This record gives sequence, C-alpha cells and structure tokens, in this order.
Amino acid sequence: MHTAHKHSDYYTLKSARLLRQFDRHFVRATRRLAHHHGEELAAELTAETRRRFEQIIPELPYIGGSANYFTPVMVINGWLVSLHRAMAERGLSAEDTARVAFEATDDFFSSKPQWLLRLFGRLAFTGPVRRAFERQASRSQQRRYPGDFVYEIEADSHGHLAMVFSECAVNKFYTDQGVEELAPWCNFFDVSYSRLMGMGLDANTTIGQGCDHCRLDYCHGRATRIPPLVAQLER
Repeated sequence: MHTAHKHSDYYTLKSARLLRQFDRHFVRATRRLAHHHGEELAAELTAETRRRFEQIIPELPYIGGSANYFTPVMVINGWLVSLHRAMAERGLSAEDTARVAFEATDDFFSSKPQWLLRLFGRLAFTGPVRRAFERQASRSQQRRYPGDFVYEIEADSHGHLAMVFSECAVNKFYTDQGVEELAPWCNFFDVSYSRLMGMGLDANTTIGQGCDHCRLDYCHGRATRIPPLVAQLER
C-alpha cells in the first residue's frame, strides 16, 4: 500500500518543479506558435497549455521514476497532450501540434554547441551506455508498470544499435488520454536529436503508424532517415 501510494504521488509531489521546467523550456514552443499563429494566440495557447498540464500531472504514468531513463519523455508528452487539447479547441489539428513541437525540439537541440551534440551522439554507442540501456530493457520485460515501455536492445561492434519496442508508453498514454490522433508523430523527438547528433536513426517502423512494434534503428555516422510524416512537418 505504501509503495502504491508512493507511485501515485510521484509526479504530484514534483508539481512545482515540473511547472518551473515547463516555464523555462516551453518558451521555444511559444515562439513557434507565434510564428505560425500570431503572438496573441500563442500567448493564449501557452497559458492554456500550462493550465492543462498542471491538471494532467497526476495522470502521468509512473514507469519507475528516476530509475527509468524514459520518465522525462512522459513529462514532455504531458506538455504535448496539453498543447494539443488547447490547439484542438481552436480548430487546429494534431499535425499543427506536432509541427510546433518538432520545431521547438529542433530549436532546443540546435541551441547547444555542435561539438557537444556530436560527442553525446558518439557516447550513445559506447559499451557503458549500451549496457545501461540493456539493463533497463531487461527490467522492462518484467512489466512491473503497466504504462511502461517494453523493449529489447540489439547491438553489434560496428556502430549499429536498435531499440525494439513491443509496447510503447507514449502510445499507451495517448490512448488513455483519448488523443490517438497524435500517435503518427510519436517519434519526432528521436528524429530531431538523431540528425543533430549524427546517430543515423531509421524510425520508419512505429506502433503509432499501425505497426505491431516500434524499431529505433541507429547507425553512427549514417544520415538520419526522416519518416515521411515527420518530413511533412517541415513543409
């Protein structure tokens, strides 16, 4: 009972910190909203997104807390779901939401020094990082948390690494929140960091596009292969 209570309160107890993070980082999305929809509507959407995010914090799925490398992904998707609901109320589409989020993500990574991004891209293929994700992947197979990812790691000694997901926490969250229309763009974040870090991602197989699994296939130094629906956001 104590453990269950601890899990249910995980995000709620961090509400103030999560809202500060939102205020600090969502400014990039606000700028992109202003670019596409004007400053007045951008200000309205930002305020509404923040209000909705505060409400959704208790509903974020607990997937292991700080022990799970993907917990921040769920927080960011809380922002995305909140933004989409605010935009949908004004007649804007899931693609409109995904475009703003994709551009803001690119802005975030592009603001970092290129040498640092490339360094992180190389580190992702090192033995210690791979083994850390292999341990987490093994834990995911235990299915301790219903809302979690379930995945395996495939890797070789030639700069190739793949994460193969049989269950996707992001898509589960979209379904629980009734926003399945966001699912086709569930991997835009991975595309953004991959091409700036030189990680050579091929993410054309995703549960969000109706496949029975997701495959994030990385090859260090290869050009990132942009899925058609993500490429569509850049038009």
